[in-house]
Amino acid sequence: MSNHNVRDRQGRTSLHAAALRGDLAEVEQLVGSGADPGAADRSGFTPLHLAAQEGHVDAAQALLDAGAEIDQKNKFGNTALFVAVFNSRGRGDLISLLRERGADPMAENASGQTPLGLARLIANFDVAQYFADLGSSE
Repeated sequence: MSNHNVRDRQGRTSLHAAALRGDLAEVEQLVGSGADPGAADRSGFTPLHLAAQEGHVDAAQALLDAGAEIDQKNKFGNTALFVAVFNSRGRGDLISLLRERGADPMAENASGQTPLGLARLIANFDVAQYFADLGSSE
């Protein structure tokens, strides 16, 4: 059995790697054997941030089910929802999952930007529609 605390040069664990690849079976196996779903790398990215970055909905769901903090911020102040919006490329399944699980669309990052603001800034209907319940900006 591998040691869950072993980290690479970026400070990432095997759970980070599995989340980045979207390897659901490995994510489930690792959290099931005690890997920390909230472990942050040197830049503050958690496995949930990496799953969100790559659009891996199943891995993100498994991490949330294992207790990953939904609004944990990286060193830039970005939550997984912000990362999901930034990397969405028109896909909204991960944004929807995070919103359903209570992610804060108004969580400001270090630059004062929010996931909702970013969705509006990129003016992509495919992304903005996942925030339609919050009304239009003034």
